[in-house]
Amino acid sequence: MVIIISFLVLITVALATLAIFGKRTPNDVLASRLEAFKNDPTGAAAAAARPSDESAFKERRSYSGIPLLSAFFGSLKGSENAALFLEQAGLPLRVGEYYMIRWACAFFFFLAPFVFGFQLFNLGIAFVLGVVGYMIPRQWVSGRRKKRADHINAQLVDMLGMVSNSLKSGYGLMQSFEFAGRQMPAPLGQEVRRMLRESTLGMSAEQALAAFGARLDSRDLDMVLTAINIQRSVGGNLAEILDKTAFTMRERERIRGEITTLTSSQKMTGIVIGGLPIFMFVVFMVINPDYMSLLFTTTAGRLMMTGGVVMEVMGYFTIQRIMAIEI
Repeated sequence: MVIIISFLVLITVALATLAIFGKRTPNDVLASRLEAFKNDPTGAAAAAARPSDESAFKERRSYSGIPLLSAFFGSLKGSENAALFLEQAGLPLRVGEYYMIRWACAFFFFLAPFVFGFQLFNLGIAFVLGVVGYMIPRQWVSGRRKKRADHINAQLVDMLGMVSNSLKSGYGLMQSFEFAGRQMPAPLGQEVRRMLRESTLGMSAEQALAAFGARLDSRDLDMVLTAINIQRSVGGNLAEILDKTAFTMRERERIRGEITTLTSSQKMTGIVIGGLPIFMFVVFMVINPDYMSLLFTTTAGRLMMTGGVVMEVMGYFTIQRIMAIEI
């Protein structure tokens, strides 16, 4: 068992080292692109290699610093969704590194129960903890994604005002986005500049806007992009449409604030009730550890401990579901 664990840890460390230090630098990527122009003065090869649609941009994504792992993750259906999920959270991680972290957490959580001895009950708990450890990084990334989306939604109203004023001054749509991108701070300003860069490098305006909306995963931004697409299809005063959209978003944000104020007391009650059993457990462990050790050394105690943890988790998600009010 010790040999197997040591071997798995060695493999994990080796893969992490290769993933972190085996990345291609921007100079290497730039050199490879310039090499095509140097070997082909007419530019035919470069034109053939240039992506013609949005799918071509996705095919060039690197899923890992190791070419073999990058090809492997590229063949999986969920890799593109995982890469988009990381981009929406604003994390500079590749898909291979993300899954490596998840498997490492699952591995260490799986080994945790064996500290108390190698028994059949501990083996069952180890599998449950392994699943929990595998899901913890995803929940953390999901939390970052939600915070980033909230930050972007708070910036959207100001950006729409800048774009609308630029349109009223006579600028085009992309020129208005360029002005807003220079003025807005991260993360929205950074994503706007990336959208403009993709449009400059070969994407059409529709594709760049669609990729922009997919990366941010904001319902408010989807509403803005829908308004822009409708205007580009049937015409109309885009500045007026953006002003009305900004007014709608501002009202939704006001209603969200009112709901947050009204439900803050219930959320605090849920936190207190959910944390009380954990607090009492720690207190009794300090006061009388021999008495509480029965929860770990006897079968009935282990079953009670498992049932308590399961009910705590169910109560947490139930309260979260009740407090999730969509606007």
